[in-house]
Amino acid sequence: MQTSTPEARVMGQPLPSIPAGFGLPFYYSSLFNVGVFYQVDVERVRPYLEGSGLVPALLDGQAVVSYNYQLYTGQFPQGSSVTQEVELNILAVPENSQQLVAIVSFEEYMRGEEQTKLMGNHRVWVPCDNENAIQAGVQLFGEPKFKTTFQVLLASLNDPSQQTWMFSVQDPSLDNEFIYRVTVDMTGLQAFPGNFSPITEYGRHEGQLIGCRWNMLQPVQTYFLQPDAADRVKLELGPSTHPMKTDVQQLIGDARPGAVRLTQSAPAAIQSRAYYPSPIN
Repeated sequence: MQTSTPEARVMGQPLPSIPAGFGLPFYYSSLFNVGVFYQVDVERVRPYLEGSGLVPALLDGQAVVSYNYQLYTGQFPQGSSVTQEVELNILAVPENSQQLVAIVSFEEYMRGEEQTKLMGNHRVWVPCDNENAIQAGVQLFGEPKFKTTFQVLLASLNDPSQQTWMFSVQDPSLDNEFIYRVTVDMTGLQAFPGNFSPITEYGRHEGQLIGCRWNMLQPVQTYFLQPDAADRVKLELGPSTHPMKTDVQQLIGDARPGAVRLTQSAPAAIQSRAYYPSPIN
């Protein structure tokens, strides 16, 4: 008769279930990502974490709120899928793991030096424009997603004159009104390449706190904003009455941005300029 050891009885937990029709991991074919990070008073974020199993992660005595715009493609048997989404995040740590997290400063965290990876994103809102991505996010990772549209103007290798990043989250009911709009201009500033991955993302699955890892397979470019460069990020609240607007105002308010992180995946193929293979008549 086989008996379990004391270690076997206390080690390990079951993995969260995977709903039918989904497979993991999910592979990204391309990714544009721009994230803006703010240090704020901890009392701003505490109510959003009540009952979640998470507590605010403190860096230099302050909480961290961020948002990131993502434009990505995935490949499926039926063809490619293009998705846009934005995460409004609070940096948090599982309540029962606080003592395991390394003590790091805001700058050290942004450089990727907190390697327990227990500091992760508690998603407050995740607007998204792709129904399949919404279903996957909700069912697999417990994300608070809703469907809407975006307006964007992105830095692109295909237009070297375009250096700024702009995204606008539109109201899901009134597409001509926006919830909030962000413009990021890092022109002329020094970026620090670093390995920020894996990025920990927290959610809820079947009533339980879950976490997952998101890997960016290249160094990310991080810009640290001194007070005189804070206006490089412009955050504008729109006329929309969607509750996400209220939460952006409550969590960020008049806080100045402390860092920006940009990622643009490498091209997979390049078509060069045309030429004349024979004399012109």
